[in-house]
Amino acid sequence: MWKLSVGGLVGIILCFQYAHSQVADRLANNLDVKYAVRTNFAVVGRVPHSVAVLTLTNKGNTALPDTGYSIFFCHDNFLFPVSYQEELAKYEAAPYGGPLMIDGYNINFLHGCMYEMKAVNAGLRPQESKNITLYFQPFTVSRYDSFRNWYVVDDAKSVRVLPDTQNLDFVADFKTPLNQLRRTDDLESVPKEPQDRQNAYVPFKSGVLYDVTPKPREQTVNQPVNLIDVTAAKGGWKIDATSPILNSAKDYLASQTKIKTAEAAPTNPKTIELNLKPAAYFPTQIYGPVTDEAYELKITPNKIEINGRSRKGVINGIHTFISQQAWREVPAQTIRDGPRFPERALQLDIASNFYTPSEIKKIIDLMAYYKLNRLYLQIWNNHGLRLDMGLGAAQFAGKRCHDLSEDMCLLTQLGSNPDGTGLGNGYLTPEQYKNLIKYADNRGIMIVPSVNVGDNARAMVVGMQGVLNKGQQGFSLFDPTEVDDLRISGRYPGKDSAINPCRPETMQFVKFVLRSLKKLHQDAGRNLTRLHFGSDFNTEQMMTSKHCFPTAPRNATELQAARSKLTAIKADFLAKLGVLFTAENVDISGTVDFFTGFPDNEFVSRMTIMDKAKRYPNINAFAVNDDYMRFNPPAGPNTRMEVYSQRAQLLKNNGYKVLVSPPHKTKFDTAYEPDPHAPGDYSVATRNVSLREAFAWVPNSRCCNLNLAPEQVANEVTKHGCLVETLCDAFAEGVTGFDGTLATIDTRKLPNINTTLRLLSPRIFAFAERSWHEAPWEASFTGSTPYQPPAAQNRAMMPPLDISPTLDPDFTGLENDYQRFRSIIGAKEVMRVASKGLPVFCSAPGARVVRQPTGDKLESSCMYPNMKVYVKNNMGQFEEMKTIPTTNVTIKCQYYMASFRRFFECHEQEFNSNLDKTPYQHVYDHIQQRAEAMRREREALRAREQQNLLEMARRQAAQQAAQQAAFLRQQQQGGQQGGQLPGNAQLSGNGQLPGAGQQGRGQGQRGQQRAGAGQAGRVQQRRGG
Repeated sequence: MWKLSVGGLVGIILCFQYAHSQVADRLANNLDVKYAVRTNFAVVGRVPHSVAVLTLTNKGNTALPDTGYSIFFCHDNFLFPVSYQEELAKYEAAPYGGPLMIDGYNINFLHGCMYEMKAVNAGLRPQESKNITLYFQPFTVSRYDSFRNWYVVDDAKSVRVLPDTQNLDFVADFKTPLNQLRRTDDLESVPKEPQDRQNAYVPFKSGVLYDVTPKPREQTVNQPVNLIDVTAAKGGWKIDATSPILNSAKDYLASQTKIKTAEAAPTNPKTIELNLKPAAYFPTQIYGPVTDEAYELKITPNKIEINGRSRKGVINGIHTFISQQAWREVPAQTIRDGPRFPERALQLDIASNFYTPSEIKKIIDLMAYYKLNRLYLQIWNNHGLRLDMGLGAAQFAGKRCHDLSEDMCLLTQLGSNPDGTGLGNGYLTPEQYKNLIKYADNRGIMIVPSVNVGDNARAMVVGMQGVLNKGQQGFSLFDPTEVDDLRISGRYPGKDSAINPCRPETMQFVKFVLRSLKKLHQDAGRNLTRLHFGSDFNTEQMMTSKHCFPTAPRNATELQAARSKLTAIKADFLAKLGVLFTAENVDISGTVDFFTGFPDNEFVSRMTIMDKAKRYPNINAFAVNDDYMRFNPPAGPNTRMEVYSQRAQLLKNNGYKVLVSPPHKTKFDTAYEPDPHAPGDYSVATRNVSLREAFAWVPNSRCCNLNLAPEQVANEVTKHGCLVETLCDAFAEGVTGFDGTLATIDTRKLPNINTTLRLLSPRIFAFAERSWHEAPWEASFTGSTPYQPPAAQNRAMMPPLDISPTLDPDFTGLENDYQRFRSIIGAKEVMRVASKGLPVFCSAPGARVVRQPTGDKLESSCMYPNMKVYVKNNMGQFEEMKTIPTTNVTIKCQYYMASFRRFFECHEQEFNSNLDKTPYQHVYDHIQQRAEAMRREREALRAREQQNLLEMARRQAAQQAAQQAAFLRQQQQGGQQGGQLPGNAQLSGNGQLPGAGQQGRGQGQRGQQRAGAGQAGRVQQRRGG
């Protein structure tokens, strides 16, 4: 009989573990991964799908095993949706059920974006490859829809990242319309060629050397121009503050300019003086309505004054002076200035991917340079919890690693490392957060913490549960027994991504969060004045909650009755929040959905506003309006179309303070161009936001800033994105406009801070321009005029085909202003920002060949002035492009002064000078041809209808003439017999029976009245009845 010692048993176990750990190592060393999107226009089971091919190759010399491991990866779009059973929260293979097996792997969906491919019969011989077809929804048009760090876990629990996936080079290029477009007519997604940029080229403007961004209200340069050296090296300046309140501003100016501060009352002949002035010094007719932030900057040869009503105003003046100092020598001048809006905000998501304090400070610096004054800091969402508030949840949910049970951390996602290190991991300690508060405040920026109490809150829910599981004090935010009947919620089969407002613990938790944040701000020497709620509640979770409905709805009638109570439940919760926030003297802020009702198909809609006077009578309530796409068509003949963007006016009229944030103008986590290989996110409505789009909008408009409307509302919206005036809700008496603007950065696809900074610069300059300065051309973007038929239109004539509303914006003024702005930022601002170590975006060049009888001409352009287009030679070096290339070449823009090129690099692109028509032009022509074909079809249909209408009118006229002739014959016969017409009837002079013509005209008038009534009904419907 064999006898096994303890040592032998341990040895066998160790050998077993070593053998299996070799599986993970072998796969990491030998498994090559490639991913390629083939098409966004496939159909599976009559359902539109996109298709990608995952290629796995064994590049080693030994076979890879059939089983014993799983591959884990993040896939942004939902895989195999037709096969996923939401009720069971798992895949079921058709037609007989069971696991979904694809090419030797069982496919499992975990949650969020995470999938597992469990090897069952997946062996690969040396140098063998297999192609795995992946079906998913919705479309994908960018390399950045894929995530890094796919990893393998073997049966011994060894975890290894597949090296090919540590960057996005494993994702194939997007080269065809099949994988570049979201729709067949998706012109916005077509990548641009150099010819397209050159066709859209806007010339630079001269005479803007000493202009400022954002543009001041009044700038007067002394004549004759006398340049003054304002640098530390030669100017001999000293900084003095005449009030102790300005000492921090004095130190900040010294740190930015390297100019020394005066130790005592200045005796130096050249002094930069910081002063506080009374309110009367800043009249609103010069400085605008926000005089608390107004400033005056006076530059003279021996004295520079920066005057403000408050420290914030002085800081704004400091930033204007810093901008002018970029030229070293500036003319003597006076600037009087103040902002148009008191709220100029950027919302930064540090929850999806964490940024360190030093990285956040770079964004704060960038904001400060352009006078933005609010930083909404997203603290938690589904992907991470990023602030330690003392309970230990951040130590758990601020980390992502491979932990399927999530006992130690959140399951890795969004491409973070499975070992819990690197990008995507981390949280702010209390000391770091307090330091950020002070750092931002010294630059005139208030940090507004943003939390999710409702949906998109999984990191806090799971993190708090982890605290409770350890026996520590915390809050129970989730009860799995409440969601047994709930289908998958937000890509989370555990239904644990939302906090239920009906649970008693929820209000206790909000109170803890509010007081914890308030104490952190107080410890930093600043008051917490506002807390923002970044998500709405999950209605499906509320419907299944025993706390919301002790007796669960059992049929359709009870479900409808329960749904009609959701808004009342939400209103009650918001009222309790109002009591809490009022007691703590903190203003409340939220998304526009947070302050509106839940649709119940009867009395309540998303246009229903929670009355501020009942819930927050003694504090401010701020609403962020970010919905400029959704609408509801009229429910009946006497109802108006609901355009969700109009909730901004409804909230403002109800007493809320409103910040406007149209995504297609302010969503800065998108790319600048529709480039599949450029970092950034996108949506169904917004593919990218160009610099021009970030500049050309009207923040204070009631009617404009809509994304181009779908065909269902084409007759209500102009191509300029402005509603007809009849659909624009008017401001209440005394309300003059909105309160501010907000731009957003969602970091789901942006783990690297430098990428984020490039996406911000220079678009944040344009956002600051619109937030600070109201340009004259903005007044021309108003409510449009709906089509009106001619007053005396012949009833037998059809209306014209084009009945779209009309608007005549001042495009000349807009283009001139954009030239000025683009010239300023190109000549000064991008260099100024780059010289401070902040990355700046620079696009690939524009270039085209103009065919002329006298010889072809090469034209080229760059994003910024003082640049030229360079071409890569055979040695891999760039030289100026002076002649038309005869072959395809790589080109990019560079400053013609070599010393400037060290600040930032521009994008490169291949240039085909023989390209007659770019893909963009092909798609544009296709859309135009299709539109023309549809127009001809509508014209033909209209011609047939017009012919039928005319034929009907002709028949009616002939029938009327025949009836009249018959009547006359009858009367003539009667006259011959009786000698006269019956009664007192007499023939008229034209031989008609009196009243016959009038009768015909009366019928026509009644027809016109009926047509007019229909038109009036439509107009009345638009007005809301």
